[in-house]
Amino acid sequence: MRNKLLTTLKILPLLATGFAPVSHAVTNDVGGTWSSLTLSGSLDKISPKLKSFRWLVMNQARTQDDNPGGNRFSENLLFAQVGYDVTKNASFWVGYTHDWLHPLDKLAYQESRPYEDFLWNSSLKDLRFTARTRLEQRIRQGTGDVGVRLRQLFQLSYPLAFINEDLRMYAGEEMLLYVNNNSFGRTGFSENRAFGGFNYQITKQLGADLGYMGQYVYSKAGNNLFTHNVQFNLSYKF
Repeated sequence: MRNKLLTTLKILPLLATGFAPVSHAVTNDVGGTWSSLTLSGSLDKISPKLKSFRWLVMNQARTQDDNPGGNRFSENLLFAQVGYDVTKNASFWVGYTHDWLHPLDKLAYQESRPYEDFLWNSSLKDLRFTARTRLEQRIRQGTGDVGVRLRQLFQLSYPLAFINEDLRMYAGEEMLLYVNNNSFGRTGFSENRAFGGFNYQITKQLGADLGYMGQYVYSKAGNNLFTHNVQFNLSYKF
């Protein structure tokens, strides 16, 4: 049953364009989950002069189904970032992620990941468009290895008012590439993430997302990895 499900997911139209270039690569398929809690707000609560500054904190726990025992805890990431709205559409952000990683059959380790974002949000009637460009510095604690990674994300969302006025569907893709030689991944295009799902605004402050993400990772040595992730996020805006 599991193999049939994975095969079906591979041919979803959402994923076809993202993973077609690597369809002939030797690939390991695993399942996984990404569960997160996101808190965000504006600094205008401190002073009206800071109304253009925003903040966000997120904790995300990840599991992988890559061993006979079933799902196992594989990673935890804690994000914190501050942004400045240049216009109603454009903003710049600086942030930091601390990552606790637990590879299968290997010693656990930690990473520090400072990053810089440019975020663009716009809309055409009910259709919302988001683009995010991120430059991320992965620093492995203990060895000091540094991987500089460029990430480009695009996302569309559309309301499903015929079902519920507070329900939206979304779809998007993120491409990741390393711009330097490093121990984390191959230089150049290294990973693709295609995703889709639903967002429900429970109250003005509280929202929830539920979706699927196909994550294809090119390996520096050995087989590539295709992880089928169920995503869940609970968000609260102050």
